[in-house]
Amino acid sequence: MLIISLTIIASLFYVLATSHVLSRLFHRQGPSQKVTIILSTVAILAHMLLLVNSVFRADGQDLSIVNVALLTCWIIVLCVTTVSLKFPATLLLPVVYGFAALLTISSLFIPHHVLLQSINVELALVAHISLSLLAYCILIIATLYGVQFYFIDKRLKRKDLAIVHSHLPPLMVVERQLYQLLNLGTVLLSVALITGFVFLDGMFAKEFIHKTILSLVAWAIFATIAVGHVKRGWRGKVVVVSIMIAAFTLTLAYFGSRFIQEVVLNKF
Repeated sequence: MLIISLTIIASLFYVLATSHVLSRLFHRQGPSQKVTIILSTVAILAHMLLLVNSVFRADGQDLSIVNVALLTCWIIVLCVTTVSLKFPATLLLPVVYGFAALLTISSLFIPHHVLLQSINVELALVAHISLSLLAYCILIIATLYGVQFYFIDKRLKRKDLAIVHSHLPPLMVVERQLYQLLNLGTVLLSVALITGFVFLDGMFAKEFIHKTILSLVAWAIFATIAVGHVKRGWRGKVVVVSIMIAAFTLTLAYFGSRFIQEVVLNKF
């Protein structure tokens, strides 16, 4: 009952925060930061308590894909909300809040019980998982910045006065933050892959080879874009689409097989 209540509270306040930001998306003064922070803080705290109660159970730790997705989503929401305190993130907030609302409410209807009676703590494994999760969150945020950059750039090229007089951040600021996040995420993903190859066995084992290959493909795309931007000044629609493809590939690597095993096959 507690989990259901926390899920409803988190989803409700995410929806309220999304609605508030969207209602003043193109307003000159933008959404009220105070209202946005109050609504999102309640949602984030409820989301955090939901995670604690979902993962740490009396009969073990539930580390199912749904709970890992909830954790990843919580980190992304927390990071974007924190960034919005200093830099305008008017386009990003409704996206992350809206997705968080859908994910939290969906968690009530998706079977997710993968209980572990005990967790073997190995420093190398913890480092690899932590770096991988952090890299994924940063690269997803970079992808959102890429979409925001493309949206603002397209509206400016159409000479849309609404975008000029809105509260949306300057295009050059968004672009700079995009590549800063892309570079940081790519470095962290590189270190995560290196720690996996050096310290973990079975990266190319039959049950993990698809994850390893997809992660390497995503890393290659991210790294190519990062280097291409520095050396050749790559930017624009092709870069944004490439970042989205890389993010989708990395998502498949991290969540694809587990989703099929834990959710799809569990229904049959």
